[in-house]
Amino acid sequence: MRYNFTRSKKREIMQRKEGELLDCYFVEPHYIHPKNISYRYTINHYKSIKALEGVKTVKLSSIATEITDGTRVKRNYIDKGVRLINAGDFKDGTIYQPSIKSISAEGLREKDYIKENDVLVTAVGRSGQVVRVTSNLEDCVISSDIIRIRLKQPFTARRLVAYLNSEAGQYALESIKSGLINRISISDIKELKIPADYESISFNEPIQTKNRKDAYRLYEACKDIFNNYIVQDADLFKVSNSVYINGKEINVDRLDPKYYIYFQSKLYKTIHNGCSNICWQPLGQVVKIKKAIKPKMDENQIVEYINISNVDDDLSIITSTEKDLYKNLSSRIRYVLEKNELITAKSGSATGTKKHVTAVITDKHEGMMASDAFYNIKPVSIDPFYLLFLFKQPIILKQIEAGSIGLYFKTINRREFENIRIPRLSLTEESKIAENMKNYVYALM
Repeated sequence: MRYNFTRSKKREIMQRKEGELLDCYFVEPHYIHPKNISYRYTINHYKSIKALEGVKTVKLSSIATEITDGTRVKRNYIDKGVRLINAGDFKDGTIYQPSIKSISAEGLREKDYIKENDVLVTAVGRSGQVVRVTSNLEDCVISSDIIRIRLKQPFTARRLVAYLNSEAGQYALESIKSGLINRISISDIKELKIPADYESISFNEPIQTKNRKDAYRLYEACKDIFNNYIVQDADLFKVSNSVYINGKEINVDRLDPKYYIYFQSKLYKTIHNGCSNICWQPLGQVVKIKKAIKPKMDENQIVEYINISNVDDDLSIITSTEKDLYKNLSSRIRYVLEKNELITAKSGSATGTKKHVTAVITDKHEGMMASDAFYNIKPVSIDPFYLLFLFKQPIILKQIEAGSIGLYFKTINRREFENIRIPRLSLTEESKIAENMKNYVYALM
């Protein structure tokens, strides 16, 4: 595995494994720790900070009376003795008691025993698993592979566990793992930043879960409508291993085989032959693609802007933003965004894949800026929310993938992008999908 850092104002961090590019993020230099520039630390550290953006934080050690690991006595298991909890006894957020083994009490000290509301964290292997000690485990001790956190206010243990098991908490724990065995050290966990009012914050609130469920239902309703017109099954996207191409048909700018195989695919024939209930239009006929021209602004103006990493690739919404003085911005921050426009990736490792990012600009992000790693699209004769739905569909993503160049870092040029063919349904059906997608976006905001 190797890590590449490009030298630019905004650093592009890429992880490659066995020749395959897994992820790509744009990270501000101040998020990169000079003593730990590993991919995992930097990305998870960045994600944990962004998840707690605007939240007052404290060190974990400041709310604890003691943070230590377990006993180091020799593990000679016996039938009856003191129960010893090992890292392997952690199962699905609890301690699986039937698997707990016993050791002799010889050599154990009083401080080795855990108490109710202690917080336990696995420190090696599947490290970062977090549980709260319940009263029926108070006679147990823990192995040295587990870290024990004893709080100044034990009654807040449930809330601390809820935070550490939340998305932000897991990002934070991931960032301090090291080595092949994913070790979490006591010194590092003491320095872990947590919300100062963790005991009053409700993580994974029911309302958020309900909104996710509502959004999922709305998106499924859109797919049900669309599936009445186009069945996006595996057969549609199947391609041949090889095709014969006349030499005169080869474009000297495109010598990659997948480009020509695409022209012989069922997908290509489908989007070009048309049928009675679908009209296929080139994207360039229904939208205007804005030019990436950097505007003139006061250099000392604070600017809020959006990078690829600020858009959730699964939900297709903007989940965070960046902020800096205009004079400090990367030269790639060029677009000024307007309501009901779209931003969609034109380059990156995920271009044309399931992780391709697209979002509609709502009034929440109107007036912000965005990187030219996106295409900034202004819909002209198509609803922006219907277009957002299309950019989540394989029938569009496969066209983007076919038109892209590059093995690891893919880019689709403007001409190929404008030639992507968009399915036009009846106005009524497009309006239904658009309305559902609009409600979907606002349910997730």
